[in-house]
Amino acid sequence: MKRILALLLALGAVCTLSAKTQKCAYRVTVTGSRPECPVVIRDVPEWAQSAVVSLGGVHQIPSQLDKRLGELVFVANITGHQNFQVVYSSAPDKRVFKSRVHAQMWLKNSDKTLRAADTLSSAQNDMYHKLHHHGPAFESEYAAYRIYFDNKQTIDTYGKKRPRLELAETMWYPSDKQLADGYGHDNLRVFGSVGVGALKGWDAEAKKMVHITDFKRREARILAKGPIRTVVEMRVEGWKYGGREITMTSRYILYAGHSDVQVENRIEGDFKGLVFTTGVMKMAGNRVYKQDNIIAAFGRDYPENDTLKWEKESVGLAVAVPQKQVASQIDDKTSYLFQLTPDIRGRIDYSFEMLWRKSEWLKDLSDTECVLGLMESVRRAQTAVVVSRIP
Repeated sequence: MKRILALLLALGAVCTLSAKTQKCAYRVTVTGSRPECPVVIRDVPEWAQSAVVSLGGVHQIPSQLDKRLGELVFVANITGHQNFQVVYSSAPDKRVFKSRVHAQMWLKNSDKTLRAADTLSSAQNDMYHKLHHHGPAFESEYAAYRIYFDNKQTIDTYGKKRPRLELAETMWYPSDKQLADGYGHDNLRVFGSVGVGALKGWDAEAKKMVHITDFKRREARILAKGPIRTVVEMRVEGWKYGGREITMTSRYILYAGHSDVQVENRIEGDFKGLVFTTGVMKMAGNRVYKQDNIIAAFGRDYPENDTLKWEKESVGLAVAVPQKQVASQIDDKTSYLFQLTPDIRGRIDYSFEMLWRKSEWLKDLSDTECVLGLMESVRRAQTAVVVSRIP
């Protein structure tokens, strides 16, 4: 046994010595101070199977190497300029970091059991009832969201009372016992609205949003599910909109320590002159706050149709968009909206966020303080982190 153990140790040493490595230094620049700042490094060597991130070459930081996306990501508390060291290796990563995010999508089997899936598609509007909680869902410690896999593609929200991951246990629908134990739950009825941050079309004649009703194929994908960030994509091919046929891919990114979601929309095809909309839904008894590129609303309504079991919930929603792509601010019957035009690359990128009044970290703040904090948070989520390699 000792001889076998010695041989295994020797073999491990040989494998370690033969692994290809590359050490790189990066400088991250932010304005002011940003706690839990997301950092994305895109010049990852193709051969790298793992990466060790450290501050000053000493303090190791949990990270996530997304080979599928060709990116290395981590979150860190950054003020001004900060230098990080990354050691790339061709050897697989044996470290296991605590997951601070989660993503899931469940397909219903004929026997009513569920099957986990990372990619699903259809050429019809038939996926809403085929999926548990009707589409992909993702969460951080502070908030959870789901995307309806239907013509609306509306984003629904789930509040957390305490900072923790819950969807693996509640599957979006907590039991009575879980509710009694302080778990969070769905806190909005989005109906046919924009929810928060969904990108839709616009009917200028009817003066209302339009859903994605005429298309060739629709796909949902979970591209990354932790431990540092989730990346979920909704793609619609052959969408007939505005007399054109386009493809739209909407990527939703949520980082550990955050409740704000970064959205990257890519429009392909003849998109010149087309106008799209996003914003936040109107809620019962809400107050709306508008700036040039931010809309926030704070309202109070029932999260479910069952008003005996559920009580009214106080929820804040906000979206921040690029000022230069705003065509106008306009409301329809259901939502407060921005009209947006794609940039020359066909991109419409922005951020959205939700807060829930029952979250324990907000208990000492007034409603006004909550909304102002929400608007500042979603605004800062747009601020790009400048990452440069140090020679």
